[in-house]
Amino acid sequence: MKRKPIMWVIWIMAAVLLLAIAVWGKQYYENRYVGADYYSMVPLNYDMTPSAMLDKDGKETGPTGITYNLTAYNNQGEDKAVSFTVYDPDSGYSRGEKQPQPGTYLWISASKQIVVRWDVTDEHSIPEKALKRIKGD
Repeated sequence: MKRKPIMWVIWIMAAVLLLAIAVWGKQYYENRYVGADYYSMVPLNYDMTPSAMLDKDGKETGPTGITYNLTAYNNQGEDKAVSFTVYDPDSGYSRGEKQPQPGTYLWISASKQIVVRWDVTDEHSIPEKALKRIKGD
């Protein structure tokens, strides 16, 4: 007779656990893969020398490319440090994109954790507040 209350407790605990996992998964997905629009420009004096990519231990991983560490700005002119790597076309890791050159304006979709996407844009496509910050006004 006492089995029914125990089973209900187990079912409720399982449901709460499942709900907690779902909430955590949604938050993880949004923090990692849902980006907001930011804008930046590759500085004119940016070092465009390709270098070997390093793993967390500082060992070379093989492919070469350029890691862009930039300050980007949203529509309201608020800044965010962003970083992404564009591999050399012949490295085997390239996705076919060209490495943005100094003076190139960029649209960047950045989540809380990573740069989700980026693309080259023109000055006229950048919101006024972001453009002012990029130009240093």
